[in-house]
Amino acid sequence: MVSPISHEAVGFAPLAPATVRQGWDAFVHRAPTPARDADDPAWARTDREDYHTELAVMRTPAMDSVFTAVRRLLLVNRRQQAGARRGLIISGPAATGKTTTMMALGRSFQLADVRQHPGQDGRRPVLFISVPPAATPKMLVSEFARFLGMPITDRLNKTQITGAVCDLLCELGTQLVLIDDVHLLDAQRRAGAETSDHLKATEHFVQGARVWMKILREQHPEEYQVLLLELGQQPAWPSTQ
Repeated sequence: MVSPISHEAVGFAPLAPATVRQGWDAFVHRAPTPARDADDPAWARTDREDYHTELAVMRTPAMDSVFTAVRRLLLVNRRQQAGARRGLIISGPAATGKTTTMMALGRSFQLADVRQHPGQDGRRPVLFISVPPAATPKMLVSEFARFLGMPITDRLNKTQITGAVCDLLCELGTQLVLIDDVHLLDAQRRAGAETSDHLKATEHFVQGARVWMKILREQHPEEYQVLLLELGQQPAWPSTQ
């Protein structure tokens, strides 16, 4: 019998989405639920349920290849001018672990940055957003602002928001930008093409690397290293679907 979920249970807290800084920081710093002996009377049912539903992520060879590729890009981009910086595209079928890999990559990178810069709580080494459906340039850059906790008003246009976001990215030392669901940018349509170009311009302010996940169509594939996750049958690149 499955016990009902109570929001008043000890330790329960609704998880904020990882696309806002509070949710991302909670994901990065949340300690895994420790395992106990099944016969331990101190291990309550809710604790056992939390442990089994957490679904710990295991490092796989495919994830290691992504980590290695991004580490190389960070080294290459460190001394490059804006137009010469390269990014990484990870492509693959649905439900093969692309978003899981991306989040594990960001978590590992941010924890390493915390160890390298102790006591500098104002740093924001990783930015993680998801492209909204039918995104316009203003909608997309507003996702950057939302993650960073910047207040956005209707009176601000995309140029003003973009300028504020780029200035803050430089100030916070952001080195790794993770963007999920980029395939929602349809470059065959004018709005999608404009948003894609606007995203490209924004990325020039990030000195490290940019990683795009789940992308099927891109206007400038020559500027990105394409890495296919070998987790099942892969689509052709670039895809015409």
